Amino acid sequence: MSAAYIELHASSAFSFLEGASLPEKFIGACAEYSMPAMALLDRDGVYGAPRFHLAAKKAGIQAHIGAEVTSTTGVRYPLLAETREGYQNLCRLLTCMKLRAPKGKGAVTEDEIRVYSRGLVCLTGGEQGPLTAAIRNKTGDETLNRLIHTFGRENIYVELQRHYNREQEAINQQAIALAKSFQLPLLATNGVRYALPQERKILDVFTCIRNHRTLETAGRLLSKNSDCYLKTPDQMARLFHDLPEAIANTITLSSRLRYTMKDLGYEFPKYPVGENETMASFLRKRTE
Repeated sequence: MSAAYIELHASSAFSFLEGASLPEKFIGACAEYSMPAMALLDRDGVYGAPRFHLAAKKAGIQAHIGAEVTSTTGVRYPLLAETREGYQNLCRLLTCMKLRAPKGKGAVTEDEIRVYSRGLVCLTGGEQGPLTAAIRNKTGDETLNRLIHTFGRENIYVELQRHYNREQEAINQQAIALAKSFQLPLLATNGVRYALPQERKILDVFTCIRNHRTLETAGRLLSKNSDCYLKTPDQMARLFHDLPEAIANTITLSSRLRYTMKDLGYEFPKYPVGENETMASFLRKRTE
C-alpha cells in the first residue's frame, strides 16, 4: 500500500509524502515542526484516513483527506476532498475502480473523473502526474484545458517539487510558464517519502518487495537521492525563495479544504413514502 501526504507549514508550504512511515509518525513530525495542517492521499484508496485523522486530532493538527487516483492513461491524479460531496465522489471513483479489477489493480476513465469531479481539488501532480506527462509529450496546453474543463479553473493548482534533479527542474520551468499563461496558481510541494533522510533505505526495501527485486538489481526503480524527507518550514521557504506565491498558496488551499473525517457520519437515503407518513412510521408498519 502506498500513501502520499501533503504538509502545510506554519510559514506555508505543502509537501507530498509517500509511505515508508506510518501516518502517526508524519503527524508527530508535523507537530514538531509547528505545521498547522497536513493532507493524506493514499494511492487508489483511503486506507490510512481514520488513523491519520485520529492522530492529527490528538496533535491539534488539521487533517485533509484525498487520494492519488490512477487513470487508464497511466497518470495519477492527486485529488483532495474540499467538501463532504467531494469525499463522496472520491469514494465513488475508487469504487468504480475496485469493482472491475483484482486487489491492487484498476484504473478509472477520464469520463468517470469528469462525472465525479464536484467537490474535489486537483493538483497537477509530481513525476507521475498529468501535467508532467503532458509536458514530456508536448501537450501541456491541451492537458490544462482538459483539467480546467473537468474540475473548473478555481480547482486546479500547478504543482512544483524540487529534489535537486535537472530533469525535474526543467519540467518545473515549463509548468511555471504554463501556469502563467493559463493564470493558474502555483503550489509548492515536497514529494516526501519518509520522515528522516536515513529512512530512505526503508523505502528502497519496500520498493524492492513491491517489484520483486533485490537491492542489487532494482536499479532506477530506487530513488535518485535521499532528499525526499519531511522538510521544515524554513527549508521549504529557502527551496522556493524565488516563488513565494507557491509557498503562500498552500495556506490558501488548506483554508478551502473544509471536509474532515468527523463530517463522515452516515446519512440514511431518502425513501419515498405516502402522504402523512414518515420514513420511521412507514418502516414500523412494514416491520409489524
